[in-house]
This record gives sequence, structure tokens and C-alpha cells, in this order.
Amino acid sequence: MVRLHEGIVAAIVAVVVVAVPAVTLGLAAAPSAPTAQAGAAEAATTATAAPKPLPKPVSAAATASAAATRTYDLDFTLPTAGKSGCLVCHGDPNLAKIGVETTSSIYVDVAQLQKSAHAEGTPCTGCHLDFAYTSPHKQIEGGDDWAAAAKLACKNCHKDAFSAYANGMHSPAGKPGQTPDETVKARVAAGKPANVPLCGDCHGGHVIPSMDDTPAMTAQHLTGYDMCGTCHIEAAASYSDYYHGAAYRRGSLDAPSCWDCHGYHEILAVDDRRSPVHPSRLAETCGQAGCHDNVDEQFLEYAELVHGHDALRDANPVFSLTRDTIGRAVETLRSLL
Repeated sequence: MVRLHEGIVAAIVAVVVVAVPAVTLGLAAAPSAPTAQAGAAEAATTATAAPKPLPKPVSAAATASAAATRTYDLDFTLPTAGKSGCLVCHGDPNLAKIGVETTSSIYVDVAQLQKSAHAEGTPCTGCHLDFAYTSPHKQIEGGDDWAAAAKLACKNCHKDAFSAYANGMHSPAGKPGQTPDETVKARVAAGKPANVPLCGDCHGGHVIPSMDDTPAMTAQHLTGYDMCGTCHIEAAASYSDYYHGAAYRRGSLDAPSCWDCHGYHEILAVDDRRSPVHPSRLAETCGQAGCHDNVDEQFLEYAELVHGHDALRDANPVFSLTRDTIGRAVETLRSLL
């Protein structure tokens, strides 16, 4: 494989970008200007020849799919191991991956990347490990799924965090010797979700904020419903008590996010005695710095309302009667207006 200079790669890519759109969009390349003799000959032929039938219409989707699966003979080695090599292509806002049913952008916003925790000292290949450097990228034979490999690449630097993650309920690891398919089947058979969140599913990719970036970390505090609630739908919906969930929904920064109580990397089941929300550890969790003082048994009686407020309220016969009466009155008034 030939190692090319960065400038040469940019030139090759520029040529490909100019040539490929005609294929991708289903457009014919513009013909070159005819000479005078060629033009006269063509005019004479056109006057005597029968008109050619129009080509059959081809759908844009079919054309795009065909172009997306086309194999390009453009093998090259990146000129550098850093960002400059990858961004020759991925720095183009129009770069997209066209599939059979979906089209997704694979553009990397350099400005956002430079604001992230990995702006310095982390090359693209530090996370995108399972790549074959061809255009377009091909899966390395026998390798892991490239997206999963990138989302789990954090373990190579953040060893303590990954160790904690691997000990929790979100660990993707199965029993020794199990294939990934066997692991998924075993999880489903045990009543667990088939898929687990990987590092990148929670933390994101190119825009992971630095812990020193106070505004970004403050904004992240309020992402619990998006980060955890996407999977834990019922738990997120029931987090609505007045002092915690309702305040959190309204953007209160001193209301706890999911991970303030449940932990973050080593997520454990509620009935696990090591879990911070196990009844035996609630006093410690509620009394952590920045939360409550003088936590006692009477105080802990309220803990069941954090996720159970709506259920207990709806079970109250007085509330149910009042709600139903008011509801009927409102409907009656609407019918009279």
C-alpha cells in the first residue's frame, strides 16, 4: 500500500469529490464542447436518424443506493496518525453515508471537537480502532463492529471507570467463552435487556465536555431524562416527587440527577446490598455532601415517594374522587360553551 503525502491525498479526494457527485445524484457529466466539423456531422446525422427512445426513469433512492455500495479503487494510508488525516474527508459538512433506507451525516464539526475533553492528545485513531484505511472504510475481517469498538475504546485510557462499569448491570460481557450472540440470548432469558449502553451511548462521541468546563458540566447535569430515560422509561416517568423529580424537570440545579443517587459507572440493581439506593445504604446516599443533613429513619420514609409519588397519589381515594369530579365538571362546562 502506498503512503501518500497529505497534499496528494487531498488532491485525490478533491478529484473524487468532483467526479462522484455525477454518479451519486444520477446526473450525467457535462459533454465537452464539440468541434465545428463534429457539430456539423452530428446535425446531419440527427436530421436523418430516427429519434432515440428516452431512457427509463431511475429513482433517486435506487441511484443513491447503487452509488453508496460502489467500490472505489482508492486505497491509501493516512498521511498522519492524527486528526488532520481523517479530517481531509470528515471535515466536509456534506459528507454523508447513504444506506438502503437511511442517510446519515458522518461530518465531524472541528469547532466542537476542539472544545471537547479530547481536543488535545487524543488522535482519531485513539478511539476509532477497528478501521481499514480505505475509501470508503471497510470492516476489518473478523473484527468487532466498528461503532461498538469506538464506543468502548474509552477503556484504553479510563481504566478505573471501565472496571467499575464492567462490574455493574450495564456490562456487555458475558460468561467466559460465550459468543456475543450467546450473551444476548442469555440476557434475554434472564429477563434483562438484550442490549446494554456502551460508554459512547451515555457520554457521546466528539463533543464530550471536559470536567473543567463548568457551563458544559452544568448543562450535562440536566440530561438525565435523555441519558437514562431513553432506556429506563418507567423510572424516568415516575421521577416526579415535589422535592426531587418535579424540581429536576424544571431545571433546578440542586435537584439530583439519576446518577447522583444511583451512581454512574458501577450501576447495581436496587436489591443489591452494594447499591447506593438499597434500603441499607439510603442514609449514606441521602446524606452525601450537598444533599440532606440529619438523615434518620423518619426522614427515609419519604424515600419511597421519590419514584412512587404518582402511584401513591392515584391510589388515594380522596384524590381519585376529587380528580374525577373536577374532570366531569370541566367536561360539562366545555359542552355548554
